[in-house]
Amino acid sequence: MPHLLPSLSSLVPAVASNQDDDKKSAPAYLYCKRKIYYFRYAFPANLRKSLGRAELRVSLQTSYLRIARFRARMLSAEIGNMILEGFMLDYKEIRRRMNILLQRLLEQDHADLSERKDVSIRNVEIQYDQLRLSQAEILLSIKTPEQLENIAPACLIELFRSRAFSREELSAKNYLQIVKAYNEMQITLHRIDAARAQGDFLMEEEIMGRDYGKLPYEIDSSLEQTFNAISSTPEKNIGKLKDSTLYSEAMERYINQKLQDREWQEHSVTDHRGRLSEFLAIIGDKPIQEITRADMRRFRETLRKLPPNRTRVKEFKNKSIQELLELNVQTTLSTTTVNILVEAVGSMLAWYVREGMLAANPATHLQIKDSRQAIELRQAFSDDELAKIFAHPKFARKEFKSPSYYWIPMIALFTGMRLEEIAQLHCADIYESQTKGIWVIDINSNGLDELGRPKLLKNKNARRIVPIHPDLIKIGLLEYHADILKKKHVRLFPDLKKSEGAVKFGKQPGKQFKAIVTATLGEASGKTFHSLRHTFADFFKQRGLQNDYFRQVFGHELPMLAAKQYGEKFPPELLYEKVIMNLAWEHIDIIQKNR
Repeated sequence: MPHLLPSLSSLVPAVASNQDDDKKSAPAYLYCKRKIYYFRYAFPANLRKSLGRAELRVSLQTSYLRIARFRARMLSAEIGNMILEGFMLDYKEIRRRMNILLQRLLEQDHADLSERKDVSIRNVEIQYDQLRLSQAEILLSIKTPEQLENIAPACLIELFRSRAFSREELSAKNYLQIVKAYNEMQITLHRIDAARAQGDFLMEEEIMGRDYGKLPYEIDSSLEQTFNAISSTPEKNIGKLKDSTLYSEAMERYINQKLQDREWQEHSVTDHRGRLSEFLAIIGDKPIQEITRADMRRFRETLRKLPPNRTRVKEFKNKSIQELLELNVQTTLSTTTVNILVEAVGSMLAWYVREGMLAANPATHLQIKDSRQAIELRQAFSDDELAKIFAHPKFARKEFKSPSYYWIPMIALFTGMRLEEIAQLHCADIYESQTKGIWVIDINSNGLDELGRPKLLKNKNARRIVPIHPDLIKIGLLEYHADILKKKHVRLFPDLKKSEGAVKFGKQPGKQFKAIVTATLGEASGKTFHSLRHTFADFFKQRGLQNDYFRQVFGHELPMLAAKQYGEKFPPELLYEKVIMNLAWEHIDIIQKNR
């Protein structure tokens, strides 16, 4: 994908008197022919076969260099996005195309209103859903290269007919892999169809709810639509690039649009606005069209010199940015935090580029390389540290002001749940599963609390069921749950409140736990409540048990495509056996005493 070019030049008609003058005034991807500008894009060599062409040439329908540059940039970005989606025939691309086919087959089936009839074979009635499941089982038995060779001709004919693959893309190395993927797609189709016949439409949600992009042959029509939209943009609108849109105005418009598009949730706006506002504090409120690369570099380098939590720490709270820089503090924002803040501004500016209000994004490729490995950034507690923390009198004698300050860290230690996931639990989220004797915590977004507030989940994988460890039961979690239930509270921790200053239920429990960590381990440990989640994960990592069972309990996406898209979630009893019963905290006295 081509790099973005420097900022646009002034509006100049293409009236060059000769070809040499035109070459000097126009970039390489533009050329002028009979006073009309054309766009040229050379496709990478490895994509030319699948796209059926080496390059794209198209008239930009203007004689003005500035307008030609604008339209060319928009086209270039769109083509780049398509290339980034990937058309190379690796396993991921093959699966992507199969998922597109699966979506379309499901849509066709949904539109077919004819009756799904049962089948009679030798006076034996076979129900429609049983027939589809039997077909899936037959296909499932096709595994060896010889078996795949046998079904290859029929599969490939269907794939060519659907135009998911072209004959030029097939080779001796990849055609069996493609046939295998097609067979797996058909298995899924039969299973979903059988589930539909039984009135179960949940199985197809994962497939139908995703955007897998386009098939390669569709790129031409997509580019044509894109160009038509770009070339139809009135020139007076392009001229609006000269207008002044202050950063503060642009920020609010961006936030509102993200909410309207449902990319952000209302509860996350405070965090997003806080990150974007850092630019205002450091650079000031200038028009976004005037933000330069130098501004973004100054923003980044200033962040690297600022102390963390400067708006909350009394020592820094009322000081200006310049005053803080003059302090020359030793402890500054982490590399991760600086990158997050720069990326937040960069994402907003990129959005304005896509909206046609900016020509280029001055914030690209400004991330600071962090030499630390990812595992070093996730600080877990050691066994000795856990022993010290939970030996603190507030834990050992349950001396907390609120029972939530005791129970929330305990639940996190035995489940790996996030702070807010625990703090917002309803009493109804804890129950005995169908397998008697196994109690579970159901992490979901169902129901409202007494004030009509919903539960909020980080992402789709956060919705899960986690079996409760027997040690949690022995130290009294179910008794606490029963007591709160008897008082007819909706939430498990009814004493926790939200406010303008504390937009999450977990703020106070997090602060209380951090205070104990500091008291027992010292301020320099740098560890927080979230370190309990890292500790839970590290326990299984050190034992080689971070498998799919663990990932489901932990709320992470399964890495393999087959595990993500085919089959059901693991039942609680299996998670209890494979994950929860492997967990043991031998160094914590209050747990050992209750065994």
